[in-house]
Amino acid sequence: MNEDISPRDRMWRTLVKVDKINKDGRSEGVYLIIPGWNVREAVWCPIKAIPPAIWKEMGPGKRYHVRCNIGAQFASQLCFDVWEEK
Repeated sequence: MNEDISPRDRMWRTLVKVDKINKDGRSEGVYLIIPGWNVREAVWCPIKAIPPAIWKEMGPGKRYHVRCNIGAQFASQLCFDVWEEK
């Protein structure tokens, strides 16, 4: 493990739950609940961070494992990578 990476930036495998989906074309993406980060806040994730195969099957209430920097202090600092269907 690289010790030079701050806890805020380290990517961890964590569970996410799809709260709402926006497929309007201009700002496609989803609002996610990330229990390992903050169970009370739905976090925006743009479509560009979601693999096409996952996006195609995504729906409210579905759960996924993703790599996310859950040490981030603010939602705007969160990054998502390596999506796995649960």
